[in-house]
Amino acid sequence: MTEFRQESNSFSPVRSTLEQWRQGGILDPEQVHESLAGKPCAIGGMIQALEDHAADAEVVHGTVMFSQSGGIAEQAVMDHYLERLVPQLEACLPLDGVLLSFHGALQTTEFDDPEAEITRRVREIVGDRCVIATSTDLHGYISQDLVRDADLIVGYQTYPHVDFFETGYRTAKLALEAIAGGTLEMAWVPIPMIVSASAYNTLEGPFRDLIEHGRAMVDEGRIIDFTVYQMQPWLDLAEGNSSAVVIAADRESAAAGARELAQRLYAARHEFTPNLMSIDEIIDLAEDPDTPKPVILVDSADSCNAGAPGDSMAVAARLLERGSEIRAATVVNDPAAAAEAHRIGIGGRATFEVGRAHDPNAVSIKAEGYVRSVHDGEFAQEGPAGRGMINRIGTTTVLRFGTLDTVVCEWMAGNGDPQLYRAFGIEPTLYDLVVVKANTSFRAAYTKFAGLICEADTPGSAAADLSRLDFRRLPKSMYPWTDTEEIEYPVHFGRDRSTTGGRA
Repeated sequence: MTEFRQESNSFSPVRSTLEQWRQGGILDPEQVHESLAGKPCAIGGMIQALEDHAADAEVVHGTVMFSQSGGIAEQAVMDHYLERLVPQLEACLPLDGVLLSFHGALQTTEFDDPEAEITRRVREIVGDRCVIATSTDLHGYISQDLVRDADLIVGYQTYPHVDFFETGYRTAKLALEAIAGGTLEMAWVPIPMIVSASAYNTLEGPFRDLIEHGRAMVDEGRIIDFTVYQMQPWLDLAEGNSSAVVIAADRESAAAGARELAQRLYAARHEFTPNLMSIDEIIDLAEDPDTPKPVILVDSADSCNAGAPGDSMAVAARLLERGSEIRAATVVNDPAAAAEAHRIGIGGRATFEVGRAHDPNAVSIKAEGYVRSVHDGEFAQEGPAGRGMINRIGTTTVLRFGTLDTVVCEWMAGNGDPQLYRAFGIEPTLYDLVVVKANTSFRAAYTKFAGLICEADTPGSAAADLSRLDFRRLPKSMYPWTDTEEIEYPVHFGRDRSTTGGRA
């Protein structure tokens, strides 16, 4: 099993470098089991499934590389991975199966669909008889090229994502069934649509209803597994689609299930519209003593989870310009400001320029600030998603500007987890206004204590309002640019294993 996982943002002005991937994590094969077994991640789930259902199997780990979401990855990152993976695969031949952990929405400077290219190269090495199974995020762009070379494609079924481990487990368990000669047929139906990732979740509403419908199909025995893919909307590709992937005991059932889920997703397209408010409208609510606190201002446009640089101070600027006296908290990526605060030290005062560290179009502030604390930037997530996983955001400080506390860090991770604040002395429940730079992931934790959650119409490369984004390549035949009831639902099938001699 191996992993190459990152979510890309085509609109981010910052390329994802190998240095950034090293900050996320690069594990050699001998480090994988010790580092990830039992952990709430896809690889952890794969390991557990193999231990539960194939205890006598010889399991070989490959290189694992993962990174916080970011801009388009430099090709050197993919080359670094393949230079390690290829000889690892060749040394282990013949193989019965390969488990690949992807995101599904990675883009490099040379490949719009690097996951499909990696799968193609793996297939060339391992041959037709080997089972290749991939785990992915439900925001993946699933292409016909990936379907051609992967036997099984399995994605998350929750958003906020809290089933990383379970998805890895499903992937490995299905792969074992295929290796043992089980009949598993995969059908894929592309859907010409993208919608804002801020407009739906699996906690309530039409997307939850759709996922529950898919689970009912599994419970009724009509299908074995399914994923509904809402392609993440910050990929500007020459081709693109959302999709439905269904695994069943026969092609007819797989096709019928995939087409049914695809039709239901497209029929609900108008319900996936975010309810956005201006920054000032949300501040007004936070200033109202009758509004339950804390008010969560969702700045999803600057979410590092969506590949934005995380360096916008648009909300902070409005708070300071208004002279607001509410107790507020925000977070920002600004290595230079964090380093300057460390140099000044706790208790020191200075005029700080914060923001616009990476994106020349981002909003910054210049104001006198007080250094409340300095940190090494390491913290454990409280979850429920990724509970216990360690994040390292580098040189970190808390700066206070009037009544605004700002976590200033070198990198940003764990955007939707309250420990991004709590670990550095900011307790969100004691604030009037808390800025969260995430799309929906934060809801799993913040909903428990939020007084009010407000989606903000903020600027940034992960804007919730897709009209703010400068799409130049994605076909305008897709919704929302083209809105028609008359679309086709073509069914494409995965590899026909009956012609490859069954199990390896």
